[in-house]
Amino acid sequence: MVMEAVRTPSVAGDTIAWPRERAIPALGGPLPAGTVVVSADDHVMEAGTLWKERLPARFKDRAPRLWYDEDGFSHLEAEGRSLDVPGLNTLLVEGREGMRDPLVRIQDLDAEGVDKELIFPQRTLSLVGLQDLELREACMRAYNEWLSDYCKFAPSRFYGVGILNWWEPEKAKDNLQELRGLGFPAMEIPSTPPGVFYNSRSIEPLWDAIEEDGYPISFHIGENVQTRGLGALGTFQMQQFAPFRRLFGLLAFSGILERHPGLRVVFTEGGIHWVPAALFDADRIYRDFETEMNPKLANLPSFYWWQNCYATFQEDPVGMQLIDQVGAHKAIWASDYPHPESTLGYSDATIRSIFAATTEEKAKAIVGGNAVRLWGLS
Repeated sequence: MVMEAVRTPSVAGDTIAWPRERAIPALGGPLPAGTVVVSADDHVMEAGTLWKERLPARFKDRAPRLWYDEDGFSHLEAEGRSLDVPGLNTLLVEGREGMRDPLVRIQDLDAEGVDKELIFPQRTLSLVGLQDLELREACMRAYNEWLSDYCKFAPSRFYGVGILNWWEPEKAKDNLQELRGLGFPAMEIPSTPPGVFYNSRSIEPLWDAIEEDGYPISFHIGENVQTRGLGALGTFQMQQFAPFRRLFGLLAFSGILERHPGLRVVFTEGGIHWVPAALFDADRIYRDFETEMNPKLANLPSFYWWQNCYATFQEDPVGMQLIDQVGAHKAIWASDYPHPESTLGYSDATIRSIFAATTEEKAKAIVGGNAVRLWGLS
């Protein structure tokens, strides 16, 4: 039998249940007129039959298998191996019914006061390491088609984040058109995909195609989860919630952002408090090592944060204290529904804390306006 767990503390210092059992209190009073609340990072649990039903016939015998055991834990297998995270109680991450049932999901959004959401996958990116590249491409395409259908349940509230083929740059232009045809305003690629180096010259057609198309590109935390050994889970969580210094440095120092001024990059679920320190360090490093830098940049690295970049956060009081160094037009709120670290159950309180921390104009941008503008949400 699965024991239900309780974790502490919450932001208020009270016991808080895991998402499966978390209650949502009544909303407070109305927010300022004109406020649109958008969660820029929520998750959906893929249907167990997704790949079996949607892959072309020639891949049916190799379709990834997503199944549930007698305790309700989910398992993913592909290419003859398990893609599960060892020791992870999946019910704590995937157990809320609204992660699967779109009607229950809308009820949760209503209760939380969230008007619109961007929807990221739950298990699909576990397939980034598939060795058969044709199978990998077919699996990502099948997921994108499934997600597009899922979002049709509530097209003015559910906005899917499609997965772009990142390992074959020559296919990017056509793949981007496929994603647009599926109705996605947003798309993502993994932060550290195995065997692919984003600063390689061979990847340049990928950045060219994304910039030309105008799609914002999202990077999300949570890759390569490690839970082995004493303290490993907590250690990994500490690391994964601050992963984007490396990626920002790669994009800036390699000249990718300089060569593609129209590229819009969204660092998802890593918070915003890291930004001012990372920008200071990046500029200092460039000045200290300028003679050895390759390529030479026309501007200091921090310039490219302001030109190209955005970041999402759930609750980040330190980041809100530094909001003018982050840029209120660069910060985007998200619930991360329905993960343990999500604001599920206190999203309304978190949103109100943003209004309390800055001006009404900036708060309205952070909790929804920036997302509406960046992704063109209707």
